Amino acid sequence: MKFLFSVFFFIVFVSFLAATIINIPDDYPTIQEGIDVAIDSDTVLVQPDTYYENINYNGKNITVASLFLTTQDTIYISQTIINGSQPSNPDSASVVTFCSGEDSTAVLIGFTITGGSGTLVWMNWLGGGIFFYHTDPSLENVTISGNTSFNGGGIYCYASSPSLENVTISGNTAYHELFSGAGGGIYCEWSSLSLKNVTISGNSAFYYGGGIYCWVSSPSLLNVTISGNSGGVGGGIYCWMSNSSLLNVTISGNSASSNGGGILCWDSSPSLENVTISGNSGGEGGGIYCLDNSNTLLINSILWNDTPQEVYFHQDGGPNSITISYSDIQGGEDGIVTNNNGTVNWLEGNIDEDPLFVGTGEHPYSLLEDSPCIDAGIPDTTGLNLPPWDIIGNLRIWDGDGDGIAIIDMGAYEYEAPPYVDVSDFQLSIAVFQLYNYPNPFNPTTTINYSLKENTKVSLNIYNIKGQKVKQLVSEQLSAGQHSVVWNGKDDNGKSVSSGIYFYKLKVSDFQKVRKMILLR
Repeated sequence: MKFLFSVFFFIVFVSFLAATIINIPDDYPTIQEGIDVAIDSDTVLVQPDTYYENINYNGKNITVASLFLTTQDTIYISQTIINGSQPSNPDSASVVTFCSGEDSTAVLIGFTITGGSGTLVWMNWLGGGIFFYHTDPSLENVTISGNTSFNGGGIYCYASSPSLENVTISGNTAYHELFSGAGGGIYCEWSSLSLKNVTISGNSAFYYGGGIYCWVSSPSLLNVTISGNSGGVGGGIYCWMSNSSLLNVTISGNSASSNGGGILCWDSSPSLENVTISGNSGGEGGGIYCLDNSNTLLINSILWNDTPQEVYFHQDGGPNSITISYSDIQGGEDGIVTNNNGTVNWLEGNIDEDPLFVGTGEHPYSLLEDSPCIDAGIPDTTGLNLPPWDIIGNLRIWDGDGDGIAIIDMGAYEYEAPPYVDVSDFQLSIAVFQLYNYPNPFNPTTTINYSLKENTKVSLNIYNIKGQKVKQLVSEQLSAGQHSVVWNGKDDNGKSVSSGIYFYKLKVSDFQKVRKMILLR
């Protein structure tokens, strides 16, 4: 995944320079010891290693970070591991705990979180003493006293609002041989958790929410991948009385032994924008399962290849609703099972066509060239508060079909878009021999140089910051070797373009490269 050096990181990094820095293991051997001596606004900076700990922020609004914070090198995410498999107290085996009113300035950045098995919660009326859907011979003839549950294998969050950035949460469980479990990856209760650039994969819960469990919470998810998690209900996400916001999210390959393979909503109103839900499975509602007054909003999203249905309404309880616009839904409106218990608001722009996912590699849910989801999203995104980038940090609104009009794509990915560039960032890209322009910045002409290894068809186009094609410079068969072309700052109609950032994209056979340049008039 590509990550952005965003305004958020700039703020965090400035704060990091101003506050006390506690180095692990140079100053203290464990992360928890660093947290214990820290005060608000301090940074606990952790060197690459595997730390067998179960850490608790204990109400401190601090930053705990790997070297990703200072370098923006994603390699430190996989190299800096907090493994919660050796807890000193088996009843407190969540890897990271926020349960003392921490706010959004309590930040966890740049780690892999694994090996956790959850925190024992007594008198939880959702818990194991009430019901089990799983049939397990080991539970026969066992009397369970009280209502108990092991919650939050990776992250346990109660009445707090921390921020998680560039974190992988994988291989955690919320399970005990005698008790129920909720939130294999993350447990979120009475909280407003913020997730950005987070991967939640391969976690499991005995019952609720294999990936994420939300109860009376308002989590926000931006650029999040939820895959391969499993639970009794809500394999990917379980929401109860929660209003979640999902932007640029993929939910794939999750499973529920009962209902809601991708998402289960109970008396909840989640908002999904540019979300891809695919390949999930459950007893009913492989994609989304709604019950008891749930109201779901989908915009610019894709639901495809979920079994047995993409969307399913529970037949009892309060009526549900789902509002869908500019989305690709397998089976269309007729494929949504309402059981006469709710309303489908089928608005304009929806389609029922194979989205043509790439299907392999690091981003299997990105789009192929002929995908009907390219430039098929809502034409006017005003008021949606969408981020300017897609799930992997590329420009969010881009002219993917080459018709000269940039329209947002359906789903989490933007087809063939270049990396997002903050318009306030005038740092120049370092030129490499394959493609570069000089001078840069320029006024009004610049020369674009590139090299070819063999005779091939070449296209070279100029795009503006909105993703609209401005000028076609090259579209022809060329010989191997060095080539150059001059752009005079004019569009295809011969009209001078305004000052600003422009992109030039070289496409050679299956290879393409995009770079930016700055026109200053």
